Amino acid sequence: MELAKILFLIVSSSLFPRTRCFDLLPMRCNVSLTDSCPAALHFAPHGPTSAAEAAALFNVPPGAVRRTADGFLVAVTCGCPAEHREFVWETAYAVRNGDAWGTVEERFGLLLLAKPGKRLIEGTNVTLNFLCGCVGGGSSKVVVVTYVIRPGDTLYTISLRFRVDMYRIVKLNNVSDSSKIYVGDRLFIPAEGLDHLIVPDGNDSSTKRTFNSRSRILLGVATAVITIMFILFFLLLRRYYMKKRKNICEASVKGTKSSKFFSANVSHTSKSSPVLSAHSLSKASSKSFEPVKKRTVFPYSEVSAATSNFSESQKVGQGSYGSVYRGKLRGVVVAVKQMKDTKSKEFFAEVNVLCKVYHDNLIELIGYSAGAESLFLIYEFAQNGALSDHLHNPAAKGYKPLSWTLRVQIALDAAKGLEHLHAHVKPFYVHRDVKTSNILLDSDFRAKIADFGLAKLLEHSPDVGAVTSKIVGTFGYLAPEYVRDGCVTPKSDVYAFGVVLMELITGQHALTRAQSLGSTEYPQRQSVVDFVLSALEDEHETASRLAEKVDPNLVHYHNGSLLQMALLSKDCVDDDWRRRPDMTQVVLRLSKIAGFMNETKPGSITTPTDSLIGRI
Repeated sequence: MELAKILFLIVSSSLFPRTRCFDLLPMRCNVSLTDSCPAALHFAPHGPTSAAEAAALFNVPPGAVRRTADGFLVAVTCGCPAEHREFVWETAYAVRNGDAWGTVEERFGLLLLAKPGKRLIEGTNVTLNFLCGCVGGGSSKVVVVTYVIRPGDTLYTISLRFRVDMYRIVKLNNVSDSSKIYVGDRLFIPAEGLDHLIVPDGNDSSTKRTFNSRSRILLGVATAVITIMFILFFLLLRRYYMKKRKNICEASVKGTKSSKFFSANVSHTSKSSPVLSAHSLSKASSKSFEPVKKRTVFPYSEVSAATSNFSESQKVGQGSYGSVYRGKLRGVVVAVKQMKDTKSKEFFAEVNVLCKVYHDNLIELIGYSAGAESLFLIYEFAQNGALSDHLHNPAAKGYKPLSWTLRVQIALDAAKGLEHLHAHVKPFYVHRDVKTSNILLDSDFRAKIADFGLAKLLEHSPDVGAVTSKIVGTFGYLAPEYVRDGCVTPKSDVYAFGVVLMELITGQHALTRAQSLGSTEYPQRQSVVDFVLSALEDEHETASRLAEKVDPNLVHYHNGSLLQMALLSKDCVDDDWRRRPDMTQVVLRLSKIAGFMNETKPGSITTPTDSLIGRI
């Protein structure tokens, strides 16, 4: 039985990892209706558990626990303690040896409201909180069941099981899209009767206990055998899939991680000049497959010569992970990004992403190199630099202000690049550092997304996302759910892209120091998001208030397209990630904006009521 239990936990954790980012909203207290009510928790333990064991775990009387087909219903009294704004049920728990919030939460079937900031000390008693709910007055016949969504569940199947109208579940939980509920989310079920869920406990007589014990042994053995076979199949399938996904970059770079500077595949002509041998390059090429494009490993000496030994006169940029130089390699003008060897994680992240993707609106990786305690990435050179330089005080940097037509085209280009990364690349990636300084412009002012050092691989559906313990990126562009919960989804990039759209409209930085606010040491910052949203609050005055926010460097702009882009940016930065459009929808809306502008003949009209506004 112990073997079966362990195997069950291994399989459940591997097949259904806890990568959920967003629980559905808790039920807020409403003391004007009721401050407490009977409620229930649907507890689905991982292994065989008796009703008595479940009652002891939840610290409730045995009569409060009743068995269902796949677990137990635990009857509780739901209330609103003084320190809570939501309905919860509280119980005492004695901390065991080795307890952490994650293991305790698993023990309680993910029903527990964890408190990661509170330390668990063995032998002490702590108060555990469980989300619950109340509806109507104290005389209401409805009992709200807190239910944890399991694999295969849909709102429709849940409503059938609990004999509740699906619309009532949607309404009670404020579900905006009934198709987007995730394994591990807590759902509140407003049930008017639960007797149909109850099954006999099977412990009423010694005969039943003996039969049940034998059945459990047989079931455990069968489960163990099936589980072992399934694990073997899963591992073989995973191995085949990973082998199929290998490309030339993984063959020539990942295989060298044990070396500081590609020592597995290079022959050193000097201490600081690794050169890829012809044999190893040929070997790596034979492992590649289409459509992955081959990248070149350049000798360090060649990269150094191309940048005049990394001269300051050749430096064109400085970022958080290193410097960028202009160089000429084998007759081609390139950008060389120099990174310290301590930044190998970011280096390999960029190589792994850019070796798997190719798109006109994503910066192209030409090759890489190493030497002198540095790592180098060689990109195509974007002659017009970063978008940020053209928006924020462009005259001081030697640039003319971008026209409105160019701004719309740049927005569309960048959106297409992100959309390719989100929707047309497998495995899925999230950029995590979308900003105007990471959008580069070529000689024709076509935009290309750059800097993939923080890109995050999503092993599962992009709708599920992933959880990270370290918040990275640039303040002013970070989505609220990412900062709050560490949850990474493509909608995080959508939020950042919305900020970029607002910068294109206003010419402002994502964050600027607020005038006459804050001390010199700790100045307050004003977000471009708040700046633009303030103009969109009153729909009757949107046009006039938006005109006040437009970049003063814009001489002419199209009023209709400006409003549409502002509304799109507003949708992108919605606090609720569920309501944000995906990048495919963003591309479609920007395409319509660009098409609408092309259909309108430009003129010299300067009155605010016309479609083309002139500024003098």
